[in-house]
Amino acid sequence: MMSTTEIMYCILGMCIVSYIPRALPPFILARVSLSPVVERWLRYVPTSIFGALVFSEIFINGDHLNLSLNNINLLASLIVLVVSLKTKSLAKSIVTGILVYWILTNFI
Repeated sequence: MMSTTEIMYCILGMCIVSYIPRALPPFILARVSLSPVVERWLRYVPTSIFGALVFSEIFINGDHLNLSLNNINLLASLIVLVVSLKTKSLAKSIVTGILVYWILTNFI
């Protein structure tokens, strides 16, 4: 059993280890001038990561790829895509996604 002091040191250590990788890049990159190509490439990183997270959640069920219409995530995403393209409204898309997913999981 760990004492309270050991737990506090452990939490402090985890904070430091978690903070360093987040704090160092701005300090390092502030002194370095990046080329326009690298800056343009870096602008796509957040979108790429978000896309990878979303698409893996939509298309992968369990441990296999599911492209059938039995895939509730895919069906809800297709409906949200249509609403999003027609309305161009983030709020309507989010509400539609929540409602469609809830209906598909509870009633179908």
